[in-house]
Amino acid sequence: MLVDDDMTTKEKIFDVSIDLFSQYGYDGVSIRQIAGEVGIKESSIYNHYPSKESIIDEILNYYIQEMTKEEIPLAQASKNLDVSFEYFYKAGLDLYISKLSEDKMMKITRIILIESYHNEKIKDFVKVAIIEHAIRGWSELFDLMKEKNLINNDYESVQLARSFYYYGLFLLIEHFIINYPEDDEEFLATLAKKSQQHMELIYNSVKIE
Repeated sequence: MLVDDDMTTKEKIFDVSIDLFSQYGYDGVSIRQIAGEVGIKESSIYNHYPSKESIIDEILNYYIQEMTKEEIPLAQASKNLDVSFEYFYKAGLDLYISKLSEDKMMKITRIILIESYHNEKIKDFVKVAIIEHAIRGWSELFDLMKEKNLINNDYESVQLARSFYYYGLFLLIEHFIINYPEDDEEFLATLAKKSQQHMELIYNSVKIE
């Protein structure tokens, strides 16, 4: 990995750790290896991070902050829905794809999905920060759509949220675990297209004509 000379040592440790964890897994990387890639002594790592676990903690915090900092507030979502559901969804999807297209975010996504199989900390992170947070947000959105008489009240908002979100999560798993890196160049375009088609399928099945 090429390290930018203008970065601080802590930033270099952070970026190198992401690169190594994404290639070899969290357990497969040592503090010594990270230090070697950064070009510092092993003991110097501890001037910036008290442990390897503290590095992964910061990586997870960075990921969720980046993914949520441009979330559309419910009030703004309401205004966007007044334009059209298609407008609202396209705006959100574009933001998501833009964020995921960053090399650092792609690598962290891979770390999270792979490590969630055997790392309890990351498993809990996926359950709470990635799944529960998203399902809650989409449920609130479907509730709002019911209030605006856009979709039928006969369907539970939570079930609609799960039906939509779990498919997107599957697409990430399919890419980062099953197909990686064979479909890397086409992945984001495919993710956007399939997510759009899936949401249209759900929306068209429950919308009020």
